[in-house]
Amino acid sequence: MSADQNGTAHEVRRRAALISLSVGTVLCAVKFGGWWVTDSAAVLSDALESTVNVAAALLLLYSVIFSLRPADRNHPYGHGKVEYFSAGVEGALILAAAVLIIVAATRELLRGPSIHHVDLGLLVVAFAGVVNFGLGRHLVSVGRREGSAALVADGRHVLTDTVTSAGVVIGLGAVWITGWKPFDPIMALLVAVNILRTGWQLLRAAIGGLMDEADPELLESITATLEKHRQPAWIDVHGLRAVRRGSKEHVEVHLVIPRYWDADRLHQESDAIEQVMLDSAAISGGVIVHFDPCRPQKCPGCLIGDCPVREAPFAERTPLTLDRVTREDEPLDRP
Repeated sequence: MSADQNGTAHEVRRRAALISLSVGTVLCAVKFGGWWVTDSAAVLSDALESTVNVAAALLLLYSVIFSLRPADRNHPYGHGKVEYFSAGVEGALILAAAVLIIVAATRELLRGPSIHHVDLGLLVVAFAGVVNFGLGRHLVSVGRREGSAALVADGRHVLTDTVTSAGVVIGLGAVWITGWKPFDPIMALLVAVNILRTGWQLLRAAIGGLMDEADPELLESITATLEKHRQPAWIDVHGLRAVRRGSKEHVEVHLVIPRYWDADRLHQESDAIEQVMLDSAAISGGVIVHFDPCRPQKCPGCLIGDCPVREAPFAERTPLTLDRVTREDEPLDRP
């Protein structure tokens, strides 16, 4: 990626984070105004989740800016992991908001709802839901395109807020039509359950990122690239590892090559593999290749015709599959 392209990508992510913060702040104020007018537990649940939106947007903006710092001596793999931290905190905040909603709704059920001005509450929440839907879709789209875990997490949270708003509209509509006020806190409790589910999913995904959990889709993509561009000298591949750190992927792979190659040839082959990864597998971070010298047991799967150390004729080349390339390293003297 060129410097201009990199700068443009950074600006896109910063702009998305600023939009999230600005829109979230305005909608939070609107929802609390709606709650003040209606005294609705369901509207309060929506407003409480919006306070989480604002806090998460502030953290999102910080994490996006921090993650864009280049790699340095103390952070040789860059600063991208901070986005997983941001997503994890956002998930925890969502869980906390759900607990507050459950407490408020339960209190309303026990003392008896005192909701009023239902029609105004419907308009406020419906408007906020429509705006949040557009914002959430935009954040998820930008986050996936730019490889930002924090933007995706924030977008999914905002979309959850849209579901919350839809639930509140249903609850208020039921009160408006039937006049039975307990519909309001009951719907708030149902909304809280959905928020709990989303918060846990975000927290779980963030923990996976912080723990360098394997990404099957990324590994499959790399495996397909290696098989497609496989050279005769790439006798075998194993020990493939790949992790995402923010918008960048870092790959390590063990390649079995002819044991008579010198250091210059190994360096050339390392550059060639790295270029294949960058161009075809869309790896934007780093690629580390570990070279293992071939042994006689690899001769039946080797395509090099003029090999000076061959001890068995070629029989069949084993295709590279995900299970094969991710298997553990093999002892060199294994029979």
